[in-house]
Amino acid sequence: MQWLAVCSLLVLLCVSARSQNQICTIFTEAKKDGFKAMALVGLAQNLPDSLLDDVVPLVAEAFTMGIQCCSDEPLEDCNRDVADLFQSAVCSSETLVEKSNLKHCCEKTATERTHCFVDHKAKIPRDLSLTSESPAADQCEDFKKDRKDFVESFIFRFSKRNTMLPPHVILAVTKSYGEVLATCCGKSEVEAQTCFNTKKPTFEHFVRNRVNELKALCIVHNKYGDRIFKAKKMIQYSQKMPQASFQEMKGIVDKIVATTAPCCSGDMITCMKRRKVLVDEVCGNRSVLSRTAGLKACCKEHAIDRGSCVEAMKPDTKPDSLSEHYDLHADIAAVCHTFTKTPDVALGKLIYELSVRHPESSQQVILRFSKEAEQAFLQCCDKEDHAECVKTALADSNIDKMITDEIEYYKNLCAAEAALGDYNFEKSMMVYYTRIMPQASFVQLHIVSETVADVFHDCCKDQPGHLVLPCAEEKSTNVLDATCNDDDYSSINPRIAHCCNQSYSMRRPCILAIQPDTEFTPPELDANDFHMGPELCTKNSKDLLLSGKKLLYDVVRHKTTITEDHLKTISTNFSITKEKCCAAEDKEACFTDQAAKLLAESVELVKV
Repeated sequence: MQWLAVCSLLVLLCVSARSQNQICTIFTEAKKDGFKAMALVGLAQNLPDSLLDDVVPLVAEAFTMGIQCCSDEPLEDCNRDVADLFQSAVCSSETLVEKSNLKHCCEKTATERTHCFVDHKAKIPRDLSLTSESPAADQCEDFKKDRKDFVESFIFRFSKRNTMLPPHVILAVTKSYGEVLATCCGKSEVEAQTCFNTKKPTFEHFVRNRVNELKALCIVHNKYGDRIFKAKKMIQYSQKMPQASFQEMKGIVDKIVATTAPCCSGDMITCMKRRKVLVDEVCGNRSVLSRTAGLKACCKEHAIDRGSCVEAMKPDTKPDSLSEHYDLHADIAAVCHTFTKTPDVALGKLIYELSVRHPESSQQVILRFSKEAEQAFLQCCDKEDHAECVKTALADSNIDKMITDEIEYYKNLCAAEAALGDYNFEKSMMVYYTRIMPQASFVQLHIVSETVADVFHDCCKDQPGHLVLPCAEEKSTNVLDATCNDDDYSSINPRIAHCCNQSYSMRRPCILAIQPDTEFTPPELDANDFHMGPELCTKNSKDLLLSGKKLLYDVVRHKTTITEDHLKTISTNFSITKEKCCAAEDKEACFTDQAAKLLAESVELVKV
């Protein structure tokens, strides 16, 4: 009975409920290796205390069942309710129930049991460790010996650590790591290790980005609900597919929203099932497909890769008939007519019209303008002179100017990032966030500054600057959402707490408006809090960056209004001290003496 767990789970993950023989459908679409991989993901995520040896035979038996379900005489279980099939299979195994602590779930039935399984999985501790720390030579030996076994082991370990990630993301991560191995393992032992050390940060950055994007998606949905989430998706996909009509886009967005709740709750069975239905329906819409080049290309991809391809799709070319700017005032009679009856439809149409014309805009800018427009509609649409009233109410709101101003803001930040370099830019972010919330711990501010620096490192690569705004503001807002979600800033800094409770589109402008906190009373500067020693001479650049950020954190907390010149002097003195003592014969004695002097000099600068 255990083997039923694998195939039933797999079916739930990926197959439309309308299929007559669900297991055969996914077996055919996913192909052999994809079928096995997705079964492995599902088992590892739901049974985290199992061993790979426990799971491998079940995957093999699921594969056998896939073949049988595609035969001329499929088994009856191929058509059984898959949720019940999966749970019954797991619950029938005393070993699996015992290992995974699922007895309380197995005592329930039907919907209650399903909810219990989902809740149980959501409580499994997550570990975002990405790869084995074993040397490159050992990994390469295993990889060369049996590539399939190595990949299988990676999928199993990563899935157990990341129980809330959808299978398609885990398979994308696996593919990326496999590319690292394929590149590095053809080299000598020393070169392979160097190759790993070089490529691992890029791989880890890729994984962090995917995890953060999914996390941000769920934060927005959970905090702001379907309305804001739907508006974001309307902007995102209208920008990607300007050839689609409003009604077509509305249908797509409604289906996307329907997939979100189960995905964010950890119900990956329903999540992936709905996701596949969505992609199949979108790719089956010949009218939209014929007019949208990017979507047409994605729909030619393997079934497992289609969804990710659509998410990463660049904006298509605008239709020739589309005007450069949307004249809201010329259309105000129709807008107000719709708004008085169905406000959300009117706002959705406004958002659509702006988005198809402005792929260079961020979602947040369009939402900020739409928020102002909504207030004007509420004030004016029931008045006789509604057209003139709306024009007056929006006299200071110009979407084109808003977009231009924000693009210039981010281009200036990109120029600063280019001039300073990655590490100095990250230090500048550390200084900025320490100024406005000195109450936060070093660890909190280190993570925020590092993540924000990563955002600009990614987004500023867009040399023409056409998409720097949607890239940078979306990712910056994701950082703020995660920060507000992870920490109780009401007990740390009331100004930050106020911004965390602002409307979605206004969080970032709210943070930017915060001035340095001059009311914070810092602890005394203590030499023991900042350590410099011989280990700095052997540390890698990341570790040195961390030490430099710690000094800046300690100093800025003591005077949030300290000048940039004084901070530059402190950073320079830090580098000079490090270079001097690393060249000294008695490094320990040098650091003991010079670190105290550095701190004393920094304290004097704080007093100025």
